[in-house]
Parts: sequence; C-alpha cells; structure tokens
Amino acid sequence: MDYRKDTAIFIDLENVYYGLKKYHMDPDHPDDSHNLFVRLTEYYGKDSIRMMEAYADFEQVDLSMMSLQKKRVHVNQVYSNGREGKDRKNAADIQLCLDTMEVLYQIPEIHTYVVVSADQDMIPLLDRLWSKGKRVELFCLWDESLSKSSQLHEFCDQAHNLLEFLNVEKLSTLSQVDRLIHNTVVQIYEWYRDPNNIGKSYGSTWIKNDISRKFHLDEIESNHLFNRLVKGKYLLPYEIEIQDKIFYGYKVNLTHPQVQMMVKIAGYKVS
Repeated sequence: MDYRKDTAIFIDLENVYYGLKKYHMDPDHPDDSHNLFVRLTEYYGKDSIRMMEAYADFEQVDLSMMSLQKKRVHVNQVYSNGREGKDRKNAADIQLCLDTMEVLYQIPEIHTYVVVSADQDMIPLLDRLWSKGKRVELFCLWDESLSKSSQLHEFCDQAHNLLEFLNVEKLSTLSQVDRLIHNTVVQIYEWYRDPNNIGKSYGSTWIKNDISRKFHLDEIESNHLFNRLVKGKYLLPYEIEIQDKIFYGYKVNLTHPQVQMMVKIAGYKVS
C-alpha cells in the first residue's frame, strides 16, 4: 500500500474559534459531522496527512489540548494580548506562515498545503505556495465577514466554505429572525452554564437588555423576539428562592425538539 503522506494542514485555530463562535459552533464539536479535525482527517485521509498543525492561545480559547492531540493534531501555543473581539491580537497567523515556509523548503515531498482560517489574511502565503508549484487549498468562513471583493479562488486550487464543510449550511441560510431565535436560545443556555451564575435566575429585563446589546436590536425588536420565544415555548418561566425572596426568570425549554437541536448544534450534549 502506498502511504503518500504528502499533505500538510495548518490551522489558525484561534481565528477559526472566534469565527465559529458567533454561530455558537465549537471546532472540536462532540458530533463528528461538525468536528473540524475529524472532518479534515476524513476528507484528506489519515494516510495522506503528514502533519496537522493548530495555532492558538490555549489559555484564552475553551478547547482541550488533550482532545486535539488524541486526534493527531499538533498544538502550537501562541500567546495573545488576552482581549476579545476587534481588540484581540495574536501572533498565530505569523507563526503559522513561518512554519509553513519552513516546511516548504525542508520537506519538498509535501505536495498539498491546506490552510484553515476564518478570513482572507492568508492570501500572501497562498500565493507564495502556489508559485512554488504546490497544490493549495483554503478553508474559510464565507459569510458577511468575508470581503465581497475577495477573489480567494484566484490564489488557491480550491476554496472551501467552513460552514458547509462542517455541515452547518442550514444554519448559515436561516432567515434573520430564525438566526436571532437560535442565538438567543443558546445565549440563555450558556448563561446558566456560567459558573458565575450558579444559583441565579435570568430575568426577562436582563434577557431583553442582553439580546438588544449583543444582537444590535432596539427595545421594540428585543421585546418582540422575547415574546416570540415565550409564546413558542422556547423559554419556560423559572423561579428561585434566595434569602426568603423569590426571583423570577426564564430558562430554555430542553424538552422542545428545536431547542434541543439548537443546543446540540452549539456543541453541547442534551440528555
């Protein structure tokens, strides 16, 4: 049997992690059909992959290094500035580029280079690899974060949409209202999972304020969304007694089939 071992995969994992986070998706999803590392191994073949390198500040992302290592992923710790969102900066993409160029010159038998990133920052690297006669494939998020003027296909042999590759294309094509419902349900579910909120109840006013702030809705829109969630039984009333006082709030209805699906898509197990 011919073991080629001619494919090298480089993953800007921190970039991908935060890119998928807005869809409440985990790159190391418990369902293999949504798991980035399992899907890459299946797609390219275990016998073809020479290396799978992942770069992130693992002190900032909620991922298990041990879980990745069990999937034959080599983890590379790259420290960031500890911030999130637009203020987050790290050297993961720089380290990825340096390591890729080192492999290019030191392991000439590598024929296929796979770059996984949530944006188009890797275009110069793709162009350099392609100019050296290598097959180049890119995985990235094809959503509103990707510049409409970007011509990724011109810099690689094949470009893949991560949402489709991870079998979440149905989520990516949801209407705006359906996506808001999905995101709000997961937001409330995750609020109760936060250790800082143990023994607390998530009140309707706080829920409306949070979804208004996070999803850029005005007061009327957030009220309408909240009422739709309650009427559709996505949310159920919840009360808790603290020091002889009753506090009222809402929890997600985990007996609701659609709620179960939303929570599972977000990477959580529902019994």
